[in-house]
Formats: sequence, structure tokens, C-alpha cells
Amino acid sequence: MIDEGFDRYEDSAHFSDAEKIALRYSEWMHLAPEKLDEAFYDELKKHYTTEEIVELAAFNAFNIGYHTFFGTLDFYPMFTPDGRLVSQEESRRIYGDTPVSHLDGPMQRAAEEAAKAATKVSSEGEAAE
Repeated sequence: MIDEGFDRYEDSAHFSDAEKIALRYSEWMHLAPEKLDEAFYDELKKHYTTEEIVELAAFNAFNIGYHTFFGTLDFYPMFTPDGRLVSQEESRRIYGDTPVSHLDGPMQRAAEEAAKAATKVSSEGEAAE
């Protein structure tokens, strides 16, 4: 559900309509605040009270600020997707510079690194001939 909540929540069967709009609220607060218009808030009100909307907004704002702050410090997660404790250098290699799904991102980067290594080996083999 974490991965689906990150980048596939709209089409996921794991989330209710209320959860999907809360996830959209979080996404848009960070990436597209201009979309948070009266029509959007009217849709939120179908699922949440005014107090709950304020709580969602405060939680989102805090977390967006928190992650922005850590970005200024060049801080990365301390653990790999499989739970190993790693250095900041290894974490940067695993997670990259752009936030993505905690599983898809490392898997994509691992595949890219393997492809680069295969290309390098292939190129070295051709150069030796």
C-alpha cells in the first residue's frame, strides 16, 4: 500500500475515495497548490469535516516543510528498503535525488546500474578484440 499510496493511489483498489482525495490533497499541496480551489475543497467536504481538513492541511504542511528542510541538509534515509542501516553515501546511491516509491526507485536504479555495467563490460570486450 505504501508504494500505491506514493504514485498509484488514484487507480488503487486498496484506498477508499476518502483516502484517495486525502492523498491527492497531500500531493497537490506540495506539487500543485494552484489546484486547491473551491471545487476541490467542496470535494474534500464530502468526506471530511472542516476540522479534519484543517488537520490534514497542518499535517501535510508540516511534513512538506520537514522534508524540504532535510533536503537542504542533503539528508537521506538511514535504512534500505530491506531494513539495513546504511551510510548517507550508500543511501543517496539507493534512493537518488528525486523522491520515488521506496521499492520502485531502488529497483529502477539497480536495473539502470546493471545495464550500465553490462554496457561497460560489452564495450571493454569489444575494445580488447
